[in-house]
Amino acid sequence: MSPSGRNDVQAEVNSYDDYAREAFSRAVAHLAVTEREQWQSPQAKKLVNEDPIYEIRYKANNRATRALGYFAEGGESFVIVLICYHKGRVYSPAGAFKSAHKRIAQVKDGSASTVSLQVLGEDFPSNED
Repeated sequence: MSPSGRNDVQAEVNSYDDYAREAFSRAVAHLAVTEREQWQSPQAKKLVNEDPIYEIRYKANNRATRALGYFAEGGESFVIVLICYHKGRVYSPAGAFKSAHKRIAQVKDGSASTVSLQVLGEDFPSNED
């Protein structure tokens, strides 16, 4: 997701080994069937003073990893705009929140668009009941 058509989130997920991909898939699949009001630690968290950003928490490549995103208008879809790493109170890259806010603004103003995330070539999470 970017004005240039680049999709950093998809590229990051594609780079995961089997363990990381499974951890990510389980976290997202669980949250996909969980009401927003129940998104809480340890799986997810609404970030304080960073409205509207939530983080999805999982471990990838032996690192605490966070998928930052927001609920799109209407609250039906969650849009992941950035994947970063977390240790203590430090997020890497250093400008992760600023970048996430910028990407959210780009989606909202139409200068960037979103696409379905894919895991192993399939839309994820699937829309099947």
